[in-house]
Amino acid sequence: MPGGVPRVESVIMTGAGSGPRATGYVLAALLLVASALRFAALSSLPPAHYRDVAVTALDALRAASGHPRLHYVYDEGLYANLMGLVFLIAGVSDASVRFLGALCGVLACLGVYFLGRSLGAPRAGLYGAFLLAVSLWHVVLSRSGFRAVLLPLLLPFAAGLLLDGLRRAGVRRLAVSGVLFGLCAHTYPSSRVVPLFMAIVLVAELGWKPERWRRAGPGLLVFAALAALVAGPMLLHYAHHPEDFNNPERLVSIFSEKLAPGTAGMHLRVNLGATLSMFHLRGDGNWRHNLSGAPLLDPLTGILFLMGLGAAFLMLRGGFERLVERPRSSAVVLLGWIVVLLVPNLLSVEGVPHGLRSCGVLPAVMLLSGFGAAILEELLAPRIGRRALVSIGLLIATLMTCWTGYRYFVAWGRDPQVLAEHDGAYRAAARALMAAPPGVARYLVANGRGFEVYGWPAEVQPYLFEMRSSPPILLGPKDAGRLILEGRPALVALVRSDERMLDLIRDLNPGATIRMVSDPGLSPESPVYRIN
Repeated sequence: MPGGVPRVESVIMTGAGSGPRATGYVLAALLLVASALRFAALSSLPPAHYRDVAVTALDALRAASGHPRLHYVYDEGLYANLMGLVFLIAGVSDASVRFLGALCGVLACLGVYFLGRSLGAPRAGLYGAFLLAVSLWHVVLSRSGFRAVLLPLLLPFAAGLLLDGLRRAGVRRLAVSGVLFGLCAHTYPSSRVVPLFMAIVLVAELGWKPERWRRAGPGLLVFAALAALVAGPMLLHYAHHPEDFNNPERLVSIFSEKLAPGTAGMHLRVNLGATLSMFHLRGDGNWRHNLSGAPLLDPLTGILFLMGLGAAFLMLRGGFERLVERPRSSAVVLLGWIVVLLVPNLLSVEGVPHGLRSCGVLPAVMLLSGFGAAILEELLAPRIGRRALVSIGLLIATLMTCWTGYRYFVAWGRDPQVLAEHDGAYRAAARALMAAPPGVARYLVANGRGFEVYGWPAEVQPYLFEMRSSPPILLGPKDAGRLILEGRPALVALVRSDERMLDLIRDLNPGATIRMVSDPGLSPESPVYRIN
């Protein structure tokens, strides 16, 4: 627009001045950035496997041995089964436990670009993909081995294909979209709100006019049939095993049977405030999910997100045809996405804001932030010129990449709390047991307080994964007699320090020499004792 500030409605272009080849170069570059942040030092960061990840890895070993399951003791089976395939190809190691999540993280960036292109805003999609690539929230999620990483991978491809199929009468796209939406049921409990999101996408795109639904009918039948076919086995499993759906033994949501009567409203009010502030003020305080307490968006992404949100609300009022292909529909999809996928976070009663339970919003948040970046680009280009703008953009992208790298590998990765929160003490104790010389018995007293997994406290699972090739002798509450050593040498690890247990060992082995092992990394809270 000559001689003045461009109108807001015309500020976002779909890549004017750049062809498919240039777009391909930019996309390849941002995927390289995403890969570097997710695969570098993958075998050493995080410094250990948290007990939930150890459970998944042990389930993956079961899958790799020829026994995959639809649903394991606590978790949906898809992620563990895929990890089992990685184990078969690459062997079992710290890196192979985390490889699948890192790969999903990189592909999710591609998914954000695909979603933007499906909405008719490929430039915003490129920006959003880069912002996801350098998101500390997503980097931590991608590298930690949590199955939740599947959700922000599947959703942008599923929604983009659904939109493409509806807008361009593509039955094949609708078929693949149905498969991907169906797979969401096999990922993580937060996926249980996805059917509501699907309904929002359909209504936003087709409206309420019967003739539009009739025209889309054949494709929608294929979409619904495949979604039901893929999700069906898990839904049937829940019907026959409702305890796997509502997990009555744990206090997780406001619907939990263990929640104190009359407190649900209080939790909702507190959660709403925590959820609204998590992007810009105070994020997840859990070191396993975040740099504890840091906002889930960096300052620049946070500003761009607010700009994109403002643009989306204005799109609801009409206009903005050059912003996206169908402004009202696209705005409803993205705003509805954020509202619906934040519901699991709102309904939680622990750890709110929760980086895993809310990770389904990541694609929509980053695409809206991409809209903000595209707006900023088109506002600045007439004033400083595109060449200068490109130089500034590259500088900002480099600084953001370096900043995220510093925050993850230094500020987060070197903090002692990260090792502690990833059950580093259990890894150190397991390795002390594995270092026992021949002829020395190795015992693990399973006196943890976590929920039971395969009959043992959850804290035992990191030991079992570390010692998978030579498991320790596990001792439960009724196994005290097995600690009568009769002079034989042994290493005894306690999941949790307990002076009463130590006194019992002394009583069972009068005259025995008992010393606490002091290997590097060992914690007095999870001690290992050398006996005789």
